[in-house]
Amino acid sequence: MLRVVLATAAAGAGFWVLADDAAEAPARIAPPAPATAVMAPLASTLPSPASVAEAAAAPGNGRDDRDDGYDRCMALAIADPERAVHEARAWRADGGGDAALHCEATARLRGGDGEGAATLLEALGRTAFAPAEARAALFAQAGQIWLEAGDLTRAYGAATLALALRPDDPDLLTDRAVIAANAGRFQEAIDDLTRAIDLKPFRAEAYVLRASAWRQLGQPALARDDLARALAREPLNQEAWLESGILKRDARDPAGARADWEQAIRIAPETATAALAQANIARLAGEPEARGTPARR
Repeated sequence: MLRVVLATAAAGAGFWVLADDAAEAPARIAPPAPATAVMAPLASTLPSPASVAEAAAAPGNGRDDRDDGYDRCMALAIADPERAVHEARAWRADGGGDAALHCEATARLRGGDGEGAATLLEALGRTAFAPAEARAALFAQAGQIWLEAGDLTRAYGAATLALALRPDDPDLLTDRAVIAANAGRFQEAIDDLTRAIDLKPFRAEAYVLRASAWRQLGQPALARDDLARALAREPLNQEAWLESGILKRDARDPAGARADWEQAIRIAPETATAALAQANIARLAGEPEARGTPARR
């Protein structure tokens, strides 16, 4: 994946580079599950704004002096976000440009103002002196923040702006599909995931997400087909086993559901997915459950 690094800024102009993202990605909210089961969150395909902010400026670019202001602001954003917001604003008024705006967005995120951070990231996506890849990543990051804040309209809008810049990016398509599924727009999610699969047919994640969407639309056979494809590609995909257990539970096969959830736990016991599988096993004793109750995550 691409990480956006605002390397240097001078006289209000930002210089952007792209690098491989090695940081751990934040959790993605998965399509909501019915009352009969708990669905696992899947990992986001894009870096968080915090990971962007903490990335060091690109080495060897010959602009060390101009990097210092950005580095200092970013360090302050991590240590003292409230103060960093004020200093970033002053720097921007003094010609800090994109770098100052990005620093303020980071400080707002670190200080708990995710909505303020997302708004600034969207502004950067629209106006920054940056390649399309970097601007698309900024919109996608904003979309993740809006999603976590529960504003699905703004999340979907930000994801759509990202795709306008990179329409054939399977990760951006997957991100928008997750947002659509959270909004109950499962057919739209399937359409985006189908496109993502066409672009990257050997990745299991999109098949698992599409299986969940098919299940939500009452198409268990199509869901099972997608899970078979996912497990053919990644036999130890925890989310696929979790989703398979949900399908079996819905089909009134509690023994099969338990076996699949136990497999998910064996793959990696100390994960959120394993915890959700264990919660589902514990809930088997409470059947039958009333449908329509919001699922717990």
